[in-house]
Amino acid sequence: MSQFPRTEAEIAALALVVIEGLEQAADDFPNPPVPAAELRAKLEAFNTANTGAIAADTAAEGQHAVKDDALADLAHSLRVDLKYGEFAARDEPEKLKRLGWSPRREGTPLQPPGEVRDIGIGGEGDTWVILRWKPPVDGGVPGVYKIQRKQEGSPWEDLGISTDTEELCSNQPRGAELYYRVFAVNKAGTGQPSATVTVVL
Repeated sequence: MSQFPRTEAEIAALALVVIEGLEQAADDFPNPPVPAAELRAKLEAFNTANTGAIAADTAAEGQHAVKDDALADLAHSLRVDLKYGEFAARDEPEKLKRLGWSPRREGTPLQPPGEVRDIGIGGEGDTWVILRWKPPVDGGVPGVYKIQRKQEGSPWEDLGISTDTEELCSNQPRGAELYYRVFAVNKAGTGQPSATVTVVL
């Protein structure tokens, strides 16, 4: 998918391609919102203002403002014509190449993340434990990680959420065998649970 340029030189270069494309492919793009002739006039206005800005660089604040306005006007007109082009060529998007453009790609749906890897104990104390893990290698990008804990014979319970791949779990029960696991989560869903790590504090 083409991206609208950011620099002055790139915008001017694209304007020239679009102008020539509109002129040479008038049958494909018969009614652009900004006709090629008007677009060419806007490009010439920008080039004139830009030349003036360069020539008077030492005292060019006013001229630069004129140039910036001309560039903004040209960029706006370009965007309008390119949107028109996308609509006009919606059934034959390859025609957009005549305007130096390409069709929009459909967005890829976000996938749930994969399984958290290599979970382990990074440190422990009387009532705390540090869990560390690695992000999944497959699936969508995780937004957060959900940490769960359980004791023998008890169901899993949510312990907290982390945006990092390390978490300090404080105020943990002493003298009990504790099991921990981590899930990667994003807007598309929750990944498979990690392997389980066990610790007795």
